[in-house]
Amino acid sequence: MKNKTMVTVLMLALWLLPITAEANQKNLAKRIQFLDNIKKVEWYKVEGRHIIIGWKGIPDNFYGLNYRAALDASKSTLYEVQVWSVRYPQKNWSPGDGGQVCITTAKMGRFGDSNCKK
Repeated sequence: MKNKTMVTVLMLALWLLPITAEANQKNLAKRIQFLDNIKKVEWYKVEGRHIIIGWKGIPDNFYGLNYRAALDASKSTLYEVQVWSVRYPQKNWSPGDGGQVCITTAKMGRFGDSNCKK
């Protein structure tokens, strides 16, 4: 009986995992829509728990914008969120490719770390 319950719970978790991941990705995208109003942001995209921002120049409040994007996005998930800043021509860039300007992290609405210059 105990094994049947565990198998049922496991199957339910595996079934809900893709739904939860897709919902998290949509929530992340909604949380960072403020980037639409930033002139130097050429584009941004969400890939899982990664947010990639294509910058066309570096604004005065660059550090603060990355910080805000990481915090706002992390409020919608229990996972660590990473905000990757890249130059706008790097549209096909993926996390881990190298060549990023900087990385900012946050988890559950709390700032993690950043190597962006203030």
